[in-house]
Amino acid sequence: MSSSNIQKSYDVVIVGGGHNGLIAACYLAKAGRSVLVLERQDKVGGAVVSEQLFPGIEAKLSVYAYLVGMLPQKIISDLDLNFKFRQRNPASFTPFEQNGKHQGLLISNESDIVTEHSFKQFTGNLE
Repeated sequence: MSSSNIQKSYDVVIVGGGHNGLIAACYLAKAGRSVLVLERQDKVGGAVVSEQLFPGIEAKLSVYAYLVGMLPQKIISDLDLNFKFRQRNPASFTPFEQNGKHQGLLISNESDIVTEHSFKQFTGNLE
């Protein structure tokens, strides 16, 4: 957007273009308010943005993306969002160090046995 197209004033200015800021901006715009969203990064989305974190490794990671299933249906309906959720497996993986060993807590969408074993390993309860 060129500077000649920018308004001089807005009803609301939201600092931060993460998922919460964007949802707030959408609600306000839908209510007829003029809204400006300011974001310091080169793209909006905050924690829901998936990025390649390590050069040469084709894994795109996000600190929040695995929780997208927690997006309330009310927001999806209110804002007329048209998308489908896609499950991924594993649902989540949280790395941790235990007794000097690097391990990970794995939550599986497909196997309760895998998830149960991972929790037992995490808690040290391998009975």
